[in-house]
Amino acid sequence: MAAKEKYMYLLSLGFLGLVNFLSIFDAAIGKENFYRILNKDENYNFSVGSLAITSQNLTKENLKLENKENIFLTLKVLSDKQYDYDQDLYLAEGNVKAIINGGILRSDILSYEKSTGILFAEGNIRFIKGGQYFRGEEFRFNLLKKEGTIKDSYGILDIENVLDDLTIHSNREITIENNRSINKLKSEEKTTYKDGLEFSLGNIKVPQNKITRSNKSIGAINNWRFKSDLISIKENGWKSNKIIFTNDPFDPHQISFEGIDVIAEEDDEKLIITSSKTNLILERRTKIYLGKRIFGREKSKKNKFQLILDSQDRDGLVLIRKSNSTEINNNIQFEFQPQFLINRAILGKTNSYRSTQSEDNKRINFFDLFGLNMKIYGNYKDWNFESLNDFSTLNTNRILKGIRHSSSIRKYFKMPVMDDSSFNIFTTYRSRAWNGTIGETEIKSAYGGFIEKSRYFKVGELRNNFNLKFGIANYEAEKLSNTEMISLWRSSIFSSLDSEYEMWKPDHNNLSQNNEISFSPVLINPELVFRSNINSAYYKYEDGRDQIFIKFSIGPEIRLGKLERKFLDYTKLSIMPGVKIKAGNSPFKFDNAIDLKTLNISFMQQVYGPLIFDIDSNLNIDKNSKNYGEYYDTKLGLILHKRAYEFGIYYHPNNEAGALYFRLNGFNFDNSVKAIF
Repeated sequence: MAAKEKYMYLLSLGFLGLVNFLSIFDAAIGKENFYRILNKDENYNFSVGSLAITSQNLTKENLKLENKENIFLTLKVLSDKQYDYDQDLYLAEGNVKAIINGGILRSDILSYEKSTGILFAEGNIRFIKGGQYFRGEEFRFNLLKKEGTIKDSYGILDIENVLDDLTIHSNREITIENNRSINKLKSEEKTTYKDGLEFSLGNIKVPQNKITRSNKSIGAINNWRFKSDLISIKENGWKSNKIIFTNDPFDPHQISFEGIDVIAEEDDEKLIITSSKTNLILERRTKIYLGKRIFGREKSKKNKFQLILDSQDRDGLVLIRKSNSTEINNNIQFEFQPQFLINRAILGKTNSYRSTQSEDNKRINFFDLFGLNMKIYGNYKDWNFESLNDFSTLNTNRILKGIRHSSSIRKYFKMPVMDDSSFNIFTTYRSRAWNGTIGETEIKSAYGGFIEKSRYFKVGELRNNFNLKFGIANYEAEKLSNTEMISLWRSSIFSSLDSEYEMWKPDHNNLSQNNEISFSPVLINPELVFRSNINSAYYKYEDGRDQIFIKFSIGPEIRLGKLERKFLDYTKLSIMPGVKIKAGNSPFKFDNAIDLKTLNISFMQQVYGPLIFDIDSNLNIDKNSKNYGEYYDTKLGLILHKRAYEFGIYYHPNNEAGALYFRLNGFNFDNSVKAIF
């Protein structure tokens, strides 16, 4: 809800920006000295259909608003008919167009009454400036009391530029230079997938979207559409009985948020927004209750609690509390995440410490019900430090069995031949490792250093990623033949080359209103791509043993269908056979080269509508291996894939792990996007 909090906060600022607009209108018309401060012959041109007011003819004293900074103002009003009643009531009728500092307000009728300070607009009201767009049927605002209403309002908000778009600056140069989106809606930019939010639950990393082939979940959505029957504006905020927002640029919209009894008020120079009830609405039918939300204040009740599932270290379901990061001297940052182990509390025992399975060692005390995740980040000049510490118990008798730790110090530098590279020093304690059909193994401890170089380059149409790493480290890990722990130094050099060649792909088109699709945020084009991977390594161990191997993998990936129809309109299939040639064996289990002949299969298939099945697995096809015919590193997924959102579940059967996730997609709106929905 952090991005929604930011969105609601800036929406409020947007409305306050509109109030600033009205204040400027007030200044131009003259709240205190309506005509007396203006030279009527110079500032008014009563030609047919036009009324022009330009603040360049006003003194700075006349432009001051309640001791606020001087404001550069350009205001021009055009209409079919204009009336001036005893210098008290100004009225414009028919195709009214008011232009102020790049913003345009249109309506059927626009009036201002000096004695009451009421500005009134009615009929097909539209306001546009930069990336912001509002429309409604009736607008009334009292410039003296700083309050008013907007009826039947719809709008489009560009949050990134809302402050620049709706704030009037003190001089023209700042207005033009800072307003990055002033001509945005007139541009030829297309509606495209741009940003998003992601929420996940589980103990595996959620994969990147394989259909869009990108991760746009940056933690915020910039562009939104909104609507409300009535918005009441006050001097220090606004309120509405109900406001609905959607991130979907097209109709019918697929997802929206409904805020009930929304109040925005100024408190200690901050805007506090309260929604007594918030609902997530899917496909305009299904409502998911999100509860009361308070936004905009650091001490407000934010949703800091989350559930995760960790069966291996924490016996199941865990309640975690997110905390704000703490900074020291602007270069050290701490993040703490206290945890309560729900399943362990219900069971009254633990099965997570498998090295000691007696009943006495399964017993728990009060401190076994709590865990802690602590992250430390630091930087000094060109050095970067990162430390991750995960405690599955706070019981001091089990602390060494319940902690997983990793730390690294990294510095980027240039060296001969390799050019830009990184130098890394690392330590780990109780680190998990997976090695093919051997499965999961544990590195009890390790420390050492390495130099790494990565480079992307093209040779004609062939795209390549190269990685080189060499270093030395001490490992205490499981022995190859059993679970005994041994400690040895290992020097190593490793390299990999991933290459991709596009053999066939039709022309790509941007997503637009004319060819919008329901099941993806991007247009999908069929293609045929040829991929290859080469891995090689040499390891030298302290006990005199060494190991060397090289692995070749090569194969096609084909995508068919465009995910436009409801049935079997998307298929992705990748087949990558691999051969590994090796000499020697490692004394450790975690890095011994096994599975000398493999077949990697990746398959995605639309079943019906947004429902897509995803499988990725590796098969040992070496007939001389005792693990011949075994699958490993298998990932199974079931995805509900829509234009505006995505929901999925993934399961890894080899290590009995899984995750749920929900993604909300954001878009860059072009001028074909309609405010009304």
